[in-house]
Amino acid sequence: MFNPPFTPCPATGDAFIGRQGLVRNLRRRIARGESLAVIGGPKLGKTSLVRTALQGLRDRTVIEVDVGADPASCIDVVPGSIVVLENRDRVADSAIESLLARVSAAQPASIVVTGGRRLRTMLGHSGTLADVSFRVFPLSVLLDGETRRLIGRDRSAALAAWSGNHPYLTKLLLHYMDGGRDQNHRTLEHAVATGRCQWEPFVQRLAADCSEGPERRLLCYLIERGKPVNPILAQSDTGIRDMKAVADTLASLGVISRWIRNEEATLFAGCRLLNDFITAEVKNSCPPL
Repeated sequence: MFNPPFTPCPATGDAFIGRQGLVRNLRRRIARGESLAVIGGPKLGKTSLVRTALQGLRDRTVIEVDVGADPASCIDVVPGSIVVLENRDRVADSAIESLLARVSAAQPASIVVTGGRRLRTMLGHSGTLADVSFRVFPLSVLLDGETRRLIGRDRSAALAAWSGNHPYLTKLLLHYMDGGRDQNHRTLEHAVATGRCQWEPFVQRLAADCSEGPERRLLCYLIERGKPVNPILAQSDTGIRDMKAVADTLASLGVISRWIRNEEATLFAGCRLLNDFITAEVKNSCPPL
């Protein structure tokens, strides 16, 4: 029996799980006319988050544009509307600045832009781009409880260890567990093997996004430790000066989690799919003795 590939789509309504506090925060700020920048790695849930927040503002005109698909598109902005510009990282810096200037000149009530590392770099410390001041909201992987709700009580808790609470990887593995021909083919191991053609390219992309410098050093350190580590200890062991900035980048990419566990701040590389790939990559790059 053919198992169809996993096709991700934005989750809204009852399908949207977790991040409810963040949804309320975004909705409140958009309603007040603030402009927001939602920052996160690939398939971390930026579109789902923004659309869910906007569902509570049905009396507003919303104009949603995928600038990555057509950066030169002519946007007819209605004054007082909410303009959502998605996938900023796929557009040249000069093009997005020009687009933002045109959108801002049409006097929308709020501008919401989504992107990843390049958007965060452009915003810098000021959070300003093309004379528009943005409130920055960095995303990260799901909380443990949110992942348990997504997986369901009758599922293997080990799934979270494979996905590292990443929403895309979690849903991908769930898809291949559900698609097994019989009970023997609905195991987590079967899902990992069957879904490899989809999760491996994605994991490679994550690894490439933190391929060098202090980010790769911290990631490899956390993988080697294999458990949550206090940031102060990680800084001491790795010699990384700006631990917060490096940890911020890895967390927003979705490759590590950063939570308070037992009243202690911790960093954790908990995605086995990524960790095994990184470990094999490091091993293969080492010359034989």
